[in-house]
Amino acid sequence: MKKRVLYSFLFGIPGLGIATIAAFMVFGAAAGFFWIFLFGDSPWPPATRTILLALFLLVFLALWAGFIFWGYRVGKRLEADPALNIKHILLSAGVTGAVLLLIGLHQLSVGNLGPRSDGELCSDFCGEKGYQASGLTPRNAGTRICSCYDRTGQAVITVRLDDLPAGKGD
Repeated sequence: MKKRVLYSFLFGIPGLGIATIAAFMVFGAAAGFFWIFLFGDSPWPPATRTILLALFLLVFLALWAGFIFWGYRVGKRLEADPALNIKHILLSAGVTGAVLLLIGLHQLSVGNLGPRSDGELCSDFCGEKGYQASGLTPRNAGTRICSCYDRTGQAVITVRLDDLPAGKGD
């Protein structure tokens, strides 16, 4: 395999994660700009969805293609030396691992990975019973109670959090 192709992969694989993170950051900044300065809490025009998606894809593809092209140029420059530099492979693997770790830690911190919260357990329990509202007693109340509320706001079902079938609370 030519070094230009190998280095395209060595730069492109971690570049995929970096481009994804950067595209989400630009997407979030653009959505924040739209919300704060243009549309606020009013209904947004349907075109904003297309604009935000196009911006995300443009940033993602441009950055990823840039990483691949950068790797291609570095590999082309190093083709005169037939030896394979293991440090470059390890560096690429390390950067890829760091990007994946960063993404995993972020997802863990926002609650998409790991154990479900007490509020989620209570909400799911009440939803399964047909109620749309649920609530928990405060953490410092001693025994944690999950309450399911009817349309009038009256507690219809109260269950200790530890007795919920989905899992244990605190």
